Amino acid sequence: MKERVITAICLLAVVLPLIYFGGYWFMGLGLVATTIATYEMIAMHDKEHHIPLWIKGITFIGVLLVVFVPNFRTLAFYDAQFISISFATLLLVINWIRIKKGQGDIRLYPLIIFYIGFSFRALLQIRSHSLTLFIFLIATVILTDSAAYFIGRSFGKHKLAPKISPKKTIEGAIGGWLIGFGFAFVFGFLQDLFSQTWILIVLAIGVPILSQIGDLIASAFKRHYDIKDYGKIFPGHGGVMDRVDSQLLAAFLIYVIIQFNGLG
Repeated sequence: MKERVITAICLLAVVLPLIYFGGYWFMGLGLVATTIATYEMIAMHDKEHHIPLWIKGITFIGVLLVVFVPNFRTLAFYDAQFISISFATLLLVINWIRIKKGQGDIRLYPLIIFYIGFSFRALLQIRSHSLTLFIFLIATVILTDSAAYFIGRSFGKHKLAPKISPKKTIEGAIGGWLIGFGFAFVFGFLQDLFSQTWILIVLAIGVPILSQIGDLIASAFKRHYDIKDYGKIFPGHGGVMDRVDSQLLAAFLIYVIIQFNGLG
């Protein structure tokens, strides 16, 4: 517990100022986090399948290009789509050739480009749009996860996904969603964060749900590859993916709405 607390304090002391100042400070944080998260996903797969370095290099380049394509402040959604589809297609072709030759499967690698690339791009674009919107995302996710944990521990009787995450319960998931929805709706309304009411409703409903789905997806990966944490960079807390798994899908939902509808 002491180790976890010390790590959390040090992490917050570094990350919070970068989030607050935004711009190139936060972009630098995003670059480091994206690189480490990509490495963690590749290392997870490489535990069972020793993949050539050049294939890993293609994956790294693909992810970084999706996240950091030009026009940082103008979203460039279609540029990111083109890059991700191009690199994913290349990796799928390589995978087909490798299977024909009886070599290791790399189907996870195209998924990494989409999963890590678009999710971390979404986090950067949300902060670029506004600090308040970024707080909306992070606070909603944290409250959802915390409420799900405490409500599940106190009242949970029915397992949510026992084969993936045995401690999660249906009662906890519902309670977490209700708390997350309540906070998101009230915060978004009081901050006049969204230009249309339907956007507030969609995000208040969707962000808490997707945060829990994202957590389950991350747990499913860890269960499949038989690992406890994605990494060890944060003593007592695991890796970057262990810290952001709940934010990724929720961030992507906000990103899509920014792209196609705008928020204010």
